[in-house]
Formats: sequence, structure tokens, C-alpha cells
Amino acid sequence: MLVVHGKDNNSNEYAAATELATAARQVMPEIDDSREIFLELFPNVQCFGQKPQDVDLLVFFADYRHSDKLNRSTEGKVVHSFCITVEVKSHFLDSVYFTGPRCYVKYNGQDHDVTTQSEGQKYSVKKYIERNAHNKKSPWITNLIWLPNIPPNHLPKVESNLIGSEPSWANFIEKVTLLNERHRVETFSSRPYRSSITEIFSKRIEASKIERKRIEAITKDVLNRDRQKYAKSLGQQFLIIRGRGGTGKTVRLIQIGTQIYNELGSRVVLLTYNRALVADIKRLLAIRGITNSVGERGMAVKTIHSFVHQWLVSLGIIGKKSEYFLDKYEDYKQEAIQFIKEGGISQQDISEARTKHSGDLSWDFLLIDESQDWPESERDLLYLLYDYKKFIIADGVDQFVRGVEKINWRDNISTSNSQIVSLTKSLRLKASLCQTVNGIAKEIELPEWNLEPQLESYGGKVYVVTGDGLSEKLHQRIFLTSQDKDNKPVDMLFCVPPSWVTRDAKGHRQSDVARKYCEWGKEVWDAVDPELRDEYPTDVEQFRIVQYESCRGLEGWVVVCFALDEFFEFKKTNADISDGARSEMFFEEESARIEYAKRWLMIPLTRAIDTLIIHIKEPNSYVGRVLKALHSKHPDKIGWLSYE
Repeated sequence: MLVVHGKDNNSNEYAAATELATAARQVMPEIDDSREIFLELFPNVQCFGQKPQDVDLLVFFADYRHSDKLNRSTEGKVVHSFCITVEVKSHFLDSVYFTGPRCYVKYNGQDHDVTTQSEGQKYSVKKYIERNAHNKKSPWITNLIWLPNIPPNHLPKVESNLIGSEPSWANFIEKVTLLNERHRVETFSSRPYRSSITEIFSKRIEASKIERKRIEAITKDVLNRDRQKYAKSLGQQFLIIRGRGGTGKTVRLIQIGTQIYNELGSRVVLLTYNRALVADIKRLLAIRGITNSVGERGMAVKTIHSFVHQWLVSLGIIGKKSEYFLDKYEDYKQEAIQFIKEGGISQQDISEARTKHSGDLSWDFLLIDESQDWPESERDLLYLLYDYKKFIIADGVDQFVRGVEKINWRDNISTSNSQIVSLTKSLRLKASLCQTVNGIAKEIELPEWNLEPQLESYGGKVYVVTGDGLSEKLHQRIFLTSQDKDNKPVDMLFCVPPSWVTRDAKGHRQSDVARKYCEWGKEVWDAVDPELRDEYPTDVEQFRIVQYESCRGLEGWVVVCFALDEFFEFKKTNADISDGARSEMFFEEESARIEYAKRWLMIPLTRAIDTLIIHIKEPNSYVGRVLKALHSKHPDKIGWLSYE
């Protein structure tokens, strides 16, 4: 059996898969219909949650014929079965060079270390299999680099994992045996085991109707270089996208990023501190087939913490497994800034780090989400590592939640080298829903809240639920709502406060909602667990659950805010108020805490597209009283439900 998975998308990776399939047929003409020989080729594989995530070509081979018919190397080694990752680089001689067995390619004038990337892919596949296999066991994996435009006589004369142009099946057999010390290469002695491993990669991610619309939105061209001044100056000016919650700042960032990726063939990274948002965007990019490969155009989404960690390790400031990284995060950043400014770390050091870890560090454009909550040290460090003209940032105006001073990203940047694009209309909330959320902002006296509804996007409803938030009757109603208009569970978003998170029997963090849903036989993506938060939902039947602190940038057709009044009190008690605010002449502690909690309140309230369900535990709480007052004024816009 020979299978090339996926669709022919004219990519170099798919072309490589079909070329290898042809080479195998020449040696084993019976392979297509054979029940003894298995060759499965997976181009453009994504190992979700791993670094690196993208693998150009993944090859599984097993031959269960009699021993005398098995493939053999020139040295007589028997090849029964193997698993290999293949990094495909279609560069020509003028943009490829070697140092011993190591391979480098040039991309946009920068060097990229293909050997390091290839080695990382091997371990990404290994860890991905271990996470997803039933027995948590990974096969032995070999990593190769295929250079289809480099003649074999131009490859290094030393032993390496490099394959040149016009390879034969024998070339792959030789490389596999060269990199495997055993006389008999046998990775899949068990047929069921081989099948269980390949099934991990043959499963395709299905997109819901809402996700298809979101993908259409993020791949929509928003840059018009004939009409937009900022589009003409892209890459030559610092760009700020400014707007309040629900105006589509993050979507606009992704739209710009994907257009840059598609039209300019550039490498783009979006940085945020929200791990759940990283997972959400990665799911959309994976469905869309947008990848990130060394020496090629790419688009990636990363947390700022992981991004800074990679730089600090690459520059030798910390070890790869440094303990208490987050506890010392600020000190490490300041140390890096000082070293660079004083010459302890040179531009040559930075360039070499970027080359060695090009898949993680080499970017043509940097997109910064929720920039208003970034401390100066993160801004200053990134400016020392990248040209500020390559930055595009989203500014949430007044949505401060990290307890840092409001910073000026344009500090020391002239107005001629920067530009602001303002967003005022709600691109997420339907008109009636937007008006109700505006009413809540007015009722709690949140200053300067001016989210404009899109009147053409009519509809939207708010329901307030009191009593038991885990009532089966309530959730039966929610299930029916999720099925409305062919929506899927993955289109919903559930937000829970910290008190609704406990640990299960294995010590993993679990939300009360997930625990109840599992009892009811429902599938969940419970991102209150940090391990799951780094991955994204892989099935449209999964209900998404996050803590309130992780909901920024996310959205759902239906959003359920559990114990919102409890979350408000939690934020008021644990308000993260900056030192600058405390030093103001008329600072008043209680007022500042309430103001902080109010701003946080508006974040989950602007996550819904169509239906917002707000659960309150105490009707006489501050949030309960606010919603009761609005319900009295607008019973047609705010429904009131009670479940005991």
C-alpha cells in the first residue's frame, strides 16, 4: 500500500512526496496494491504544541515480506521499517552553503541553520507521538534534509543526513542505514502499532461554520497600497492599530500578517502573553494551511514569554532549562538589555543566534497584540533585536490588565516614521448585543466607552442566569443553542473564575464545568490546564473552557460567563495596580480597585458574537444589581432565567 496524504497544493513538500513515491515504485512496482509493503507519506505535517511545529515531509515505511525480499544497503544492512522526517529545501547553489555536514540556506539576506531545524523536527514528531499515542511510545525517528536543486557532487564529502537532486529509493535506504547503527533497521515489527502511529497524522482537523467564516475574515485582503498610506509604508513605518474591545484589533493584525505572508513571502510572528489565544489562532492557521518553515515564508503565533526565553537561551544569558524563569523574568530582560547596550552581546552574536535558531528568531515583521499591557523592558529588548519599522502593534486603549505603566511604543520614534489606524466599530458583537454591552458600561460608569455597533449586523441577545450554574436543565438549553444554525460546540466559549478550578485524581487542573461535562459524556478542551492551553481543540465537538484571565482575544458564537459577579470581586481584591498609579496625588485605593475590576469586566462581555449568557451567584452582588437594573429598563434585550 502506498499513500500520499493530503491534496496536491503545488507545494514543494507535496512534490517531494510524489517524487519519493515514484522512486519507491521503481524498486517495488507491486507496492500500490501490496498488503505486505506499506509506504505512507505525509507532506506539510504540523505537530501541534511542539517546537518546531512544522515538518515538511513525514515518511512511514514497513515491509512485512520474507527477509530475502527486503531492501538492503550497500553494506548489507537489512531495512524492514523506518520513520523519517524530511526537511525539503528548494534553494539553488547560490543560496546554500555547508560547514562540514551542517547545511545553511540564505533567505532575504539572512542565514538559516537547516541542520538545527531538521534535528528539532525529529524531536517534535517524537514528543507529538508520545502525547497522542495510546501507549505513549514513539518509534525510532531519523531526520533527513533533501535539497532537490543541489547536485549530489556539491554535497559535503563527509557523512551527513543530506540528500541532493534526483534521489533514488536507494539513496534514502543508504541514509537511513547510515544514521542507524543496527544491522537490521526495524521500527515497526507490529502492524497494529504502525497503523496506530500513522492514524495520528492521517486525522484531519475539521472546521466549523463559524471557523470557516473566521478563516475567510483573517485571509481577507485589508492592505490596499493604492489607497492606504499605511499600506504603502508597510515595513518602512511603525504601525499602530488602535481600538477598544470587540473592534477587531487582533483580527486586523492577523489579516495584515496573512496578507504579508501571502503577497510578500515574508516571515511574520504574532506575539501575545495569552496562551489560550495562541492556541486559538494556531488552530485557524493550521486549518488554513499556513505554515512556518526555516528559510521560507512563514507565520507563527507565540507567547512573549516563550519568545524572550528563546532569545535569552540563544544569547547564552540563561540555560535551556533554567529554573524559576518567570520569577526572574524581569531581571533576565534587564540583564539582556544591559549586555546589548554595553557591547557584552554584539550584533554579530545576535545575528549568529538568529541564524542558528532561524525558525524561531528570524522574522521580517513582528505583530504585537494588546501592546498597552506590555512593560517597557519587553519593548526595549525587542527594539534592540529587530528594526522598529517592522513592528505592527494593536493598542487596546484602556484595557490594562497586567499592572504595568502605560508605555509609549513611539518613544524616540518620529511621527514621520509611525502611523496610527483607529478602529471604532464593533466587528464581533451583533448590533443589539453591542448596545446592551454599551449599556452595562454606562451603568457601571466606565469612562469613555464608545463601542460603535454595526447596524447592518442586527440581532444578538443577553441572558442573565441566577442559581445553579451547573444545572443540567440550563446546559441542555446551552446544548440546543450551540446547535442553532448548524453551529458546533467548538464555536462556544465558557469562562470560569479561579474558584471553579480544582485538580483531578491525576493532579491535573480541571474546571468544574469540564468535570460535569465529562460526566455527561461531552468532549471538552479544558484550557484551565496549562498543558492543554498550549494546544488547540482538534475536534469541532469539543466545548472550549478557559479562565477569565485567558479570554482576551477569543470569541464565540455563544459565550457563557460563569459566576461573573465572583470574578468581579476576585479582580477587585487582587487588583494589579501599577506603582505609577499609586504615586498620583489623588490616588484612592478602593476606587482604583473598583476601576480595575470594571475594566476587566468588559473583556469577557465583549467575547460573544450572537449570544451572551451571564451567570451570577449572588443577585444582590454589585454585578447582580447592575444587571437587574438594566433588565428592568430593557427586558426585551436582557432575558432573566433562574435555575435551582
